[in-house]
Amino acid sequence: QFFSRGPNVLHQESSAPQAAFFSPLQKVMLPPNTFQGKVAFITGGGTGLGKGMTTALSSLGAKCVIASRKLDVLKGTADEISSKTGNKVHAVQCDVRDPVSVKNAVAEAIKVAGHPDVVINNAAGNFISPSERLSANAWKTITDIVLNGTAFVTLEIGKELIKVQKGILSIVTYY
Repeated sequence: QFFSRGPNVLHQESSAPQAAFFSPLQKVMLPPNTFQGKVAFITGGGTGLGKGMTTALSSLGAKCVIASRKLDVLKGTADEISSKTGNKVHAVQCDVRDPVSVKNAVAEAIKVAGHPDVVINNAAGNFISPSERLSANAWKTITDIVLNGTAFVTLEIGKELIKVQKGILSIVTYY
């Protein structure tokens, strides 16, 4: 069983089927030092996919800045990844729904690591819910984080990069 019923959290048993011909790749596919000298800014970098992408980028030489609302989680993740990769990972508190918070976080990131070369808008507000039980407030929260947050981060970093005539690799979801 992959999903539980009702408002319970996503559940996957350890006996879940695996790909028949191609097993999951357990290593980074890019050559060492691919991101040496580059700066990566990752929202939602404290847990899940963001943590995984930060670990991969840091292991490839990037100076990473992770951002989310929970500074204690960020600091723990930053320390953990730094100890694994040997590269400093910076933690910056940011609520992507708030343009002032985003502006402050971007300024802090530039101060501690430099202007980003890579921006990953990974912050999300996801939860399992049948659509008929999704409230207007839940919908607003999701779109504020994923849609507006992505725009606020990308626009703020973009303005800073225009000032220094620098481009970026920007990873976002389509919405």
